Amino acid sequence: MGAVTEGWQTPILASWKISDVLKRHPETLDVLVAASPEFARLRNPVLRRVQSRLVTVGQAAAIAGLDQADLVRRLNVAAGLAAPDAAGAPAGGGPPGAPADPAALDGAPVAAELDVRPYHERGEEPFSAIMAAARRVPPGEALLLRNTFEPLPLYDALGRLGFVAASRQLGPYDWETRFLNTGRPPRARAPRPPAPPPAADGWVAPDATVTIDVSELVPPEPLVKILEALEALPAGGTLLVHHVRRPLHLYPRLDDLGCRHETREPAPGRVEVLIHKPAAGEEATA
Repeated sequence: MGAVTEGWQTPILASWKISDVLKRHPETLDVLVAASPEFARLRNPVLRRVQSRLVTVGQAAAIAGLDQADLVRRLNVAAGLAAPDAAGAPAGGGPPGAPADPAALDGAPVAAELDVRPYHERGEEPFSAIMAAARRVPPGEALLLRNTFEPLPLYDALGRLGFVAASRQLGPYDWETRFLNTGRPPRARAPRPPAPPPAADGWVAPDATVTIDVSELVPPEPLVKILEALEALPAGGTLLVHHVRRPLHLYPRLDDLGCRHETREPAPGRVEVLIHKPAAGEEATA
């Protein structure tokens, strides 16, 4: 199986995760820290591993109050790459429908409270806990979240589930966000086309150890679920993932883990990723 990866000489875009920027271009850490005190905590390896996985360059710029295009340019210069033009640097995503005034949600009854600052201090990923708490919030009520930064990635992730958000900063590395469940149904997806018959080369492998379907999840939940399934997969096993798009941010992580992988698109809107976890002593194939 051949590995599928993004070009390593591709210019850094605003849509890139900070974790991917630092993994490919470690020298950009100094640029981020120099750009804003908000990024100083990235020097801590534990906090960097947690806080950089979900935040894009565009979102990081918004969190730090920086000009997005200027930050993208500085990162590319530090990495020795040609900076993309504005058309090639899409925004990292903002709060669709989020009230401008945090007081607008103050009157909403709070159904669940979650403080994820201890998660960051322990080096743990809080996304799954946040999504689980959000699912317990009935329409007309809110989730009260405390975080170390404004949770811009969650605005879109929970917005797809019918939530609107408003945040206020209470102190250094202390943000409070209310996510109000409006009761609007989640964004509907087009029905998945029927599964094609097994390919002659055995792509729909009957010997796949585990099969998961992440097509109905919102980013970055598919990435989290795939990595969790891969961690639980026995060495030498095979994981078959059903998705609606190519998981571009997953491929570099699979390569780092020595996993062989192949991606196919048997139908529009239907992507299948076959991942082989190497057994002990097994040499990875690039």
